[in-house]
Amino acid sequence: MLHTDREREREMESKIEAATGKLVVKKVGGKSTVTRCFSKYPLKFIIPNKVGSSETDAVWVYTLTYGGGIVSGDSISCEITVADACTAVLTTQASTKVYKSLGSKSSEQILEAKIGSDALLAVIPDPVTCFSTARYSQKQIFRVVLDSSLVIVDWITSGRHESGEKWDFELYRSTNHIFLEGVAGTREHYQHCRTYAGLPSYCDGHTLGAKAKAN
Repeated sequence: MLHTDREREREMESKIEAATGKLVVKKVGGKSTVTRCFSKYPLKFIIPNKVGSSETDAVWVYTLTYGGGIVSGDSISCEITVADACTAVLTTQASTKVYKSLGSKSSEQILEAKIGSDALLAVIPDPVTCFSTARYSQKQIFRVVLDSSLVIVDWITSGRHESGEKWDFELYRSTNHIFLEGVAGTREHYQHCRTYAGLPSYCDGHTLGAKAKAN
């Protein structure tokens, strides 16, 4: 039994070391609060003291990378736990830029989130913008219970069209898994690849961008 406990501890330690970022949100004094925050290169978290009305009980977390984007070969793994009756928002300060690939190197980003009872997690990043020849894949895993709430925004642009790049990236792959009470439920998979015959010409003249309007 002792041996098993030690193995579990080692497994947990190795998992923490492998993760690029880790966040835990719990109730402290009746407020949703980040009780654990860990990040290492190339990931960084910004947690402002106040966003919006003081009556709103929500933790806002901004993710960013050193250098302003994801470099060829980067591997980012993030874990977040939103405890019972807590609210957390995971967002970005600007579009996620994926820089050009070097050789056959790909970049990847993995998010694994656990949302407790009567808790809400909103994942609302700016869109992903892949540079010419970029290769990028992301996987998001969400574990919820019956009364959890989850909002996901998963979107991309057609590239740096102001620089003449339209659908010039080599690969974009995005997969979302939602597990309800430990049972696999929703699975969404989306992929764009240059090997699809005529993709750039088929999409020529069509761009995807993002515009925000504040009132």
